[in-house]
Amino acid sequence: MKLFGTKLFESKASAPDVLSQPLAEQVRALAWSAQSVGMTRNHMEDSAFALTMQLLFPEHPVTLGIYMVADGMGGHDNGEVASRLAVQASVKALIEMLILPLDQAQKIPSHQEVFALLEAAFARAQAEVLKNVSGGGTTLTLALLLENDLYFGHIGDSRLYLRSKSAEFQALTQDHSLVRRLVDLGQISDMEAANHPQRNVLFRALGQTDGFKTDLGHYPLTEPTQLLLCTDGLWGLVEEEDLLNTIKAAKADEDIAQALCELANQAGGTDNISVIFVEIR
Repeated sequence: MKLFGTKLFESKASAPDVLSQPLAEQVRALAWSAQSVGMTRNHMEDSAFALTMQLLFPEHPVTLGIYMVADGMGGHDNGEVASRLAVQASVKALIEMLILPLDQAQKIPSHQEVFALLEAAFARAQAEVLKNVSGGGTTLTLALLLENDLYFGHIGDSRLYLRSKSAEFQALTQDHSLVRRLVDLGQISDMEAANHPQRNVLFRALGQTDGFKTDLGHYPLTEPTQLLLCTDGLWGLVEEEDLLNTIKAAKADEDIAQALCELANQAGGTDNISVIFVEIR
């Protein structure tokens, strides 16, 4: 089956004041990605995926974006395979259950229908990891742009950040880590969590059967917005204030993903780093 008039966007540098402009009637999205094995690792266990496209329907074009990062766990082969299978399975599910039906019906699905699709995509990813990776697991953070709506699914401790004129810089996801739970319970402080010996222990991830549950969310877009998806190889080493300052200081959006990878490496690069930066305008 062939997609009707599918067109990939070209990457272009944006104007520095893009967030101060009104959101265009026809939403456009641009995405850039970068990865680094880090300074102390010798293999990559992260996987990432970024797709921005436009379905050219006769009456109006529909903007669609799928972005995800996954951080594999369980050793060299297990972590690498788990993250790759999770991304592949969820992408395949979204193509089959969202893109192809959308192209046929030319009708935007409801919020509940999109949530159901995301649940199904994560369920497929979970099934693939359990079937093929013994003792391995992975995080998975997925952002889905559909016209003026941002949907996201999340499990683990990779993160999705959002920045706009009215939301300076905020995480839309919550880490499924032991230290995050301890912070939420008031048992340790954020400062103590940053150096806690069990800061990388997850209580929820793909590949785990106990307590498996996907966090889902929706964010309506009313103004130009920037998204940052990243694994803990970035946010675990670089303070959020420094992430924001790097984004602000970039001369062009196409430089941001690589600049953030370099920033994490300058901070020690103790883990794999995966970054996707998206501008919606």
